[in-house]
Amino acid sequence: MSQYPSPTEFRDQIVGRTVAGVIARPGRTGEPPIVLMMRFDDGGVIEFVSPRSDRLLQGSLKQSLAARAAETVDWSSPQLPLDGLVMAGSAC
Repeated sequence: MSQYPSPTEFRDQIVGRTVAGVIARPGRTGEPPIVLMMRFDDGGVIEFVSPRSDRLLQGSLKQSLAARAAETVDWSSPQLPLDGLVMAGSAC
């Protein structure tokens, strides 16, 4: 089963619902804004992600996870660094 709905399934998800908000970004010169997300009055949300954007997001997530896995943790000191913290109620 595909993670994306077919055009018919998508249509069935949105027909009859009331749009409460739209998030869009400006289009290129002479082009209309590009809708990124629609919020409905029932609280539901539909996000539009292009295949290219989806690939970029997945690649970025994989790189981030790989970087975290490569990080080393110094378990010899259980104390977190306190530099830069301000105690509540102190005058600075």
